[in-house]
Amino acid sequence: MVNTKEDFHVHTSYNDHSSPNLNIASAVEYADSIGLKTLAFTEHVRRESNWVNSYVNEIERNNTKRNLKLITGFEAKILRDGSIDCLPKYSADYFVIASFHTIYGNKEIWMNAIKSAIKNPDVNVIGHLAPESTFSLNNEELVEMCQLLKEHGKIVELNAKYNRPPLDWVLKFKEYGVEFHLGSDAHSLNEIGEFSRILKLVQLVGANS
Repeated sequence: MVNTKEDFHVHTSYNDHSSPNLNIASAVEYADSIGLKTLAFTEHVRRESNWVNSYVNEIERNNTKRNLKLITGFEAKILRDGSIDCLPKYSADYFVIASFHTIYGNKEIWMNAIKSAIKNPDVNVIGHLAPESTFSLNNEELVEMCQLLKEHGKIVELNAKYNRPPLDWVLKFKEYGVEFHLGSDAHSLNEIGEFSRILKLVQLVGANS
């Protein structure tokens, strides 16, 4: 089951490609106005990011809505070796979505990387999960991923921006008891809490609000 009043993947103007008005204060106000109960800020982070303290402090200053739970987090890129592009001092203390943002063009590299990310104790969620266009996973490989996700307690994101994971993957994850949650992957205000693009995925896993 997923909760349509929770959005676990929202970006901010701390990156250079979100809408300029998508600052933390405006996101909190908008989320509250549409009745969300949980809002997770998950800005793109790199190991060299120098804005993290300001970002964390700003979220804390805006945590004033009693009916809205704020979560401070990051979206970290899964690197070629399976590590994540986030300093351990941040990944250990905050909510972390691990996602692919590079096409490696090699199934073996991709598989090894996703397995490492799933086993990483600092990773909470696997974001917008899907195979690269050059390959697919056979049933044995998909089952292995399901087992790893379940064993390591990882949540799989139903991502509204990219309409992922694929439907057959979601069915297999559900069969193996993998948990899901919703992420808009919002880069503008009106995308926060907007899950209409993934209605089929939401209906498949079940929803409450």
